[in-house]
Amino acid sequence: MTYDPNNRRFRRSLTGRQLLRRRPPPAVIRGAAPPPRSRAARWLARAALALALLGTLVLLAGLAAAYTAYAQLADSLKGRLDSLSKHDTFQTTRIFDRHGVLLYEFFGAGKRTNVTLDQVAPKLIQATIAIEDKTFYQNSGVDYEGILKAFLRAANAGEAQGGASTITQQFIKLAVLSDEERAPDKVYQRKLTEIVLAQELSRQYNKNEILNFYLNEIYYGNLAYGIEAAANVYFDTHAKNLTLAQASLLAGLPQQPNVYDPINYLDGGVLKGIELRNGWLAADYRFPSGTPPPKIRQAAVLTQMVEEGFVTEKEARAAAAEDLRFSGQVVPLNAPHFVFYVRRLLEQNEEYGPQFANRGLSIYTTLDLDMQNMVQEKARERIQELEERNIHNAAVVVMQPNTGQILAMVGSIDYNSTIPTRTKGEKGNVLDGQVNVTTRERQPGSALKPFTYLSAMEQGMTPATVLWDVPTEFPPFGPNSYKPVNYNGKWNGPLRIRTALANSLNMPAIKALKFAGVDHTIDLLHRAGIKGLQNGAGYYGLALTLGSGEVTPLDLTTAYNTLASAGTSYPPMAILKIVDSQGKTTTFSPDPHPKVINPDYVAIISNILSDDDARAPIWGLNSKLKLSRPAAVKTGTSNDWRDAWTVGYTPYVTVGVWSGNNNNEVTAKVESLTGGGVIWHNIMEELFKNPKFQQVLAEPYAGRLPLDFTLPADLVRKPICALPGPFNKYKDELFAPDMLKRTGMLTPTAALASSDANGATATSTPAQSINGCDSYTDLTVAQLGDTVAAAPDNQEQQPGLNPANYCKPVDGVAVPDGMLTTIKVMKLPPADPDEKVEYRWSGGGAISADQIPDCSDAMIAAVAPPGSVRMPDLRRFGENQAKEKLAALGVTNIYVDYQDRSRIPDIYDQYVPYAVVSTLPAPGDWIRPDTTVVLGVRAPDPGPPAPGVPTPVVP
Repeated sequence: MTYDPNNRRFRRSLTGRQLLRRRPPPAVIRGAAPPPRSRAARWLARAALALALLGTLVLLAGLAAAYTAYAQLADSLKGRLDSLSKHDTFQTTRIFDRHGVLLYEFFGAGKRTNVTLDQVAPKLIQATIAIEDKTFYQNSGVDYEGILKAFLRAANAGEAQGGASTITQQFIKLAVLSDEERAPDKVYQRKLTEIVLAQELSRQYNKNEILNFYLNEIYYGNLAYGIEAAANVYFDTHAKNLTLAQASLLAGLPQQPNVYDPINYLDGGVLKGIELRNGWLAADYRFPSGTPPPKIRQAAVLTQMVEEGFVTEKEARAAAAEDLRFSGQVVPLNAPHFVFYVRRLLEQNEEYGPQFANRGLSIYTTLDLDMQNMVQEKARERIQELEERNIHNAAVVVMQPNTGQILAMVGSIDYNSTIPTRTKGEKGNVLDGQVNVTTRERQPGSALKPFTYLSAMEQGMTPATVLWDVPTEFPPFGPNSYKPVNYNGKWNGPLRIRTALANSLNMPAIKALKFAGVDHTIDLLHRAGIKGLQNGAGYYGLALTLGSGEVTPLDLTTAYNTLASAGTSYPPMAILKIVDSQGKTTTFSPDPHPKVINPDYVAIISNILSDDDARAPIWGLNSKLKLSRPAAVKTGTSNDWRDAWTVGYTPYVTVGVWSGNNNNEVTAKVESLTGGGVIWHNIMEELFKNPKFQQVLAEPYAGRLPLDFTLPADLVRKPICALPGPFNKYKDELFAPDMLKRTGMLTPTAALASSDANGATATSTPAQSINGCDSYTDLTVAQLGDTVAAAPDNQEQQPGLNPANYCKPVDGVAVPDGMLTTIKVMKLPPADPDEKVEYRWSGGGAISADQIPDCSDAMIAAVAPPGSVRMPDLRRFGENQAKEKLAALGVTNIYVDYQDRSRIPDIYDQYVPYAVVSTLPAPGDWIRPDTTVVLGVRAPDPGPPAPGVPTPVVP
């Protein structure tokens, strides 16, 4: 067989040894001699060789330049590592109130204790490596594969992506780079510097030394720098004693210490364990709703530890399920909730960040410590008075209009107190003093109603618009339909915004919300300063105005502060200035968002909320809501008595109060006026009478407080027609110019814009005239039945509710004069397929002309047969006078029933002898002339019995 190197069959037929023995001829080894090349080919070959040489030189030059750049960066490392183990850059940061009174000192050295690796629990080291840098002991200080993946993610996302930083790089960022180098706009330059310096650091130090640096430098939140401080702050132990559960939790904190801060999720000082179900190691594992972020992060750490073989799955499950008890966060400080609120603001600030506490800053805040202590005491006093009614906590925010400055922030009545529930079936603590309730979301009850009416005004409603406080059912109709009721269970009929808002009536607010649109109202609330309520209109529905959406006391007070600021929104402001360790001062100013709400509309709402007469039907005159100075105020109580609010303002101060229990436990029906209302009243009056507080409040006004609300010059007061009922005594109202133009004095039937619950615009009822005088009319009808009809739901008797009691006279049908009467007929809104409405209320009712049928002969005959007459009211007539009156009507069959004291004891002395007391048939009944009429006549007094004659006994 001839050798052919291209013959695969040949090569497969020989063994390797045979191939070695069978040497091919020399010509095959050398190959055949190539043919001579042309001159052009030789020129191209030389050109290619020259280009290759040039490319090599360029590459070498690039490598040399890169090496030079690398060497320069590496040289910058020299001398910077000497201070890493000393941490001598710590400087105490101090926080003061607005007058320079010390609130707290952030002791950097007191929150960092350096330890060696042998003083750290192995599980903490393993947990840190697993979650932060699983190739730590193998990489050169840089994870190039991770960087490539991060680059690809960034390319796909179109922006820089996080990740791929090794432990070494993170340490470089924290301890070596300057604040300027860490600036967000230098991310790519910083990454390059990190890479070069991380590799250089890895050459100068071994892995354990780098890890030791890292664990002593990293920030774990709550002012804990380094693992020893973190173990002490969170668990009152040493790093070497950390359990797997504790270690896996702490290892997850450095990534985002604010987000994963376990202190925010404690229940009586304990972070509850969670059960990890089957499949928990999968990337798409879904945790139960409500699982706290620090527990989710802990599970992520445990997942990595299992994957790296550091722990078994059984050990990881047990660690996740363990309840972790935390050490008390008791610290000697003033206004603790406010201090930690400011701390969080600075930690989240790009310029200051988590290291602010070590930079020797002097932070001057907006807080007035004396005012803070007064507010704290007023809240504590009132809650202690109500403890027997199972209410144990309150939170208060005091803000300044036209600046947004926070003057006081009381997150609980006692920062150092915890009270567990004593109610059977309840869990948790009714008082968790360290929880700042001012930044926790709670249901606001009716406290959102002013913003509902502002939203409705923006959509076309005016103070003259008639709103119906009557039973109304919303879909889905049936057992699950929405049927809101008022606080006192009564209905009040037609009324207007002033009395509907002042008395916090529910149904008018719901109908105003439906008119305005839920989406539009949420948008207005966001404009006013509410940051929450992000779930969309469909989530909250029409119950939004009654408190279906949760807000924080800080946000709600901010929104009311927008009203106090005449519609200009001022975000909460907590810091006045910061002086750094070099004496450089950074000042902070208010950040106004002008006229986020029409100032004219705001003035109308403020006028309503400060009108003590308007709220008299429900609250009475001179309640705790009325102060010694003009003030606008609104209350709110959740339907199940869990949250009670009062938020109010003057032109120069806004105070928001929440009262309830930390564990959301039901109180013993403590409503807003009893709880938060008294606290609000007492705080406001103290602010009024204390000269020092007055001086602080007057600062934005050149020392002169604007004591009263000033109406904008363009507001117009116009007459309105009265409506029936105690809520409608007002004869005029305030109107903005655009309301007059939109409603139209010249075109009183112009259509109002309306919108459904999802914000879709529609056409609503034709608008009433600006004064509302066309809302009802008189109608002459024939009365067919009793004017009193029994009302459902145990309401009072309601006259005139049933259209079947009347008919409208028509030509050709004779109606006796005695059957004709005049009734008030309302111009009711047109039927809405999304509502079932009953136009009835306490003491009254309404029917429209369209509901009353035309009279027929049969209708009239059924009530007044032909030839019948109407029985007159003969009460108090003399017996003979009554007979003459009946005779004139053709009635001659009369029977007289004499009634003595024993028969009518209650009214006997109210009539003279022989006076008619009652008749049968009753007055008003239609009778035929041949009917026998019974006259009940008061019998004469028989006088005293004759001597010796016994007094008769009446059986």
